[in-house]
Amino acid sequence: MRKLYAITVALLAALTVAAGALSQPGARTHVVKLTADQEVPRCAAASKRHHGVALFKVTDATAGTVSYKVISTNLPGNIVGSPGAHIHGPAPRGVATGVVQPLMLTGNEVGVIAKGTFTNPALVAAINANPQLYYVNVHSTTCPPGVIRGQIG
Repeated sequence: MRKLYAITVALLAALTVAAGALSQPGARTHVVKLTADQEVPRCAAASKRHHGVALFKVTDATAGTVSYKVISTNLPGNIVGSPGAHIHGPAPRGVATGVVQPLMLTGNEVGVIAKGTFTNPALVAAINANPQLYYVNVHSTTCPPGVIRGQIG
């Protein structure tokens, strides 16, 4: 009987934790494919071999806290900017617009180029409502306006 009671208590505790995690509005992970073809204007020095991925995990939807990682392969030039990777929006695919969130560089040019966390509740809510209107891009010395880009939604 004690064993059944312990299992029941453990199961209820697990369900309570799971329910709390599921009740966070808008908690999600975004995986964004970055390609040279999506950059506007397209950089002449960029090709199909220049690409990357950006990962965004909402760790606290209410506070707007996001952990991120941007990974790229062999981009032309040195990654630059203040910082060299950003979230832009709102803008549909094919349209350039202003920066809404900087993404801090790690100093690597191959592999993980940007990594960190930010807290921006208004941006998290806006992206959760319309992810297709926000994009990520990476800048380089060869392609200052941007070398690779990808829409979040």
